[in-house]
Amino acid sequence: MNKKSLLNKIRVKSSFNRELTDSIFNFVFEEIKKIVIAEKKFYISELGEFDVVHRKMQTVTDVNKQAEILLPPKDKLIFRPSRELINRLKD
Repeated sequence: MNKKSLLNKIRVKSSFNRELTDSIFNFVFEEIKKIVIAEKKFYISELGEFDVVHRKMQTVTDVNKQAEILLPPKDKLIFRPSRELINRLKD
C-alpha cells in the first residue's frame, strides 16, 4: 500500500473530501517527522516505536578492486513493531 491508496481508503471511510484528507495526512506525518528529528524517538502504542540510531564509520572491502572503502557515519531510522501489532499479525 502506498500513500495514494491509503488516502483513498481514509477518504472512503470518512466524510472528508480529498483535499481535507490530504492536508490532515500531510500535517500528521510532518509532525511525526519533526518529533523524530528533534527527539530521535517516536512511539505509538498500537503501532510501534521509531528510533534514530547512529551508525559508526564502517570499513568494507571491495572484492573487485581489492581495496577497502570507508563508509561514513550516519543516522538510521529503525522501526520496532509493538507487541499488540505483532499479535494482530499472528491472528
